[in-house]
Amino acid sequence: PWGLAIGSSFLVNACTLIGVIFLAPAIKKFADKNPTIFALANAFAAGALLAAAFYLMLYEATHLITDPVDTAKSETDADGEKTWSVESKEAGRSAWWGTMILLGFISANILETLVQAAVSKTSMGSKPDEEDVKPEVAPTTASLTTKVRVLCGILLGDFMHNLVDGIFIGAAFVGCNETVGWTIVAATIYHELAQEVSDYLVLTDPMQGNLKPFTALGLNFISGLSVVLGAIIVVGADPGDNANGRLLAFGGGVYVQIAATECFGRVNNTVKTMEMRVGTILAFAFGATAIGLVLLDHEHCGGEGGGDGHGH
Repeated sequence: PWGLAIGSSFLVNACTLIGVIFLAPAIKKFADKNPTIFALANAFAAGALLAAAFYLMLYEATHLITDPVDTAKSETDADGEKTWSVESKEAGRSAWWGTMILLGFISANILETLVQAAVSKTSMGSKPDEEDVKPEVAPTTASLTTKVRVLCGILLGDFMHNLVDGIFIGAAFVGCNETVGWTIVAATIYHELAQEVSDYLVLTDPMQGNLKPFTALGLNFISGLSVVLGAIIVVGADPGDNANGRLLAFGGGVYVQIAATECFGRVNNTVKTMEMRVGTILAFAFGATAIGLVLLDHEHCGGEGGGDGHGH
């Protein structure tokens, strides 16, 4: 799966260049006049991400996580005959599955906290700008402190987030099959398109990142290359079914967090009219359906136990 995992990761990374469309004045003008278009894009991405998580990643993880395995026990009855029984270890498997999902859900907050701590330390060491000394003068561009904070937050955050994306894209191709792998890639691309547009606008905003368009695109592309690194790590390590199952559960938790808090957070902050709410609901359903169609011709991920050890 080297070619598939790495090639698809480059496709995901290509999404970082989506901001180039805003170099066209007509598109930039349209986007400025119709900000609700981003609400529809985020609703669509949320539906795709949640469908990938619940239809594929989280369920398939239960078929791959087979440790701890059930153990057979023998007992001798009063007549001296041995009887055999199976001691279920399903609680242990469920603990692994649930813990990895929860870790995935909270991982973005952990990474953001670490990045914020690093940025705050950098900011404290910088000298105050003229804007900081004279707050009565209305600034027209971001101060150095603000620029450092925004750039580190966006670029470092994207690096870590894309690294995780690459890890469970690789896990899907290695531990499952091409159908699951490409479906997860598709869901990731849907989200990345909406996310990278937002990142580009922040990086080029004079009051935030204050970067030139091509500089923003270049830095965004470089930080996004970590998705390829993540795929290489997993494919090269070939971690096995149990580890792949845990990675898929972790990835499912990440997807749930992105969809529920980031994507729909933007939807709820943007949409104000009933018509737009109906539109975002339809976009959500369309995104979920686009991913859910894969279930029409879907086989379970490979695993030694094939899920037979689970008593669900």
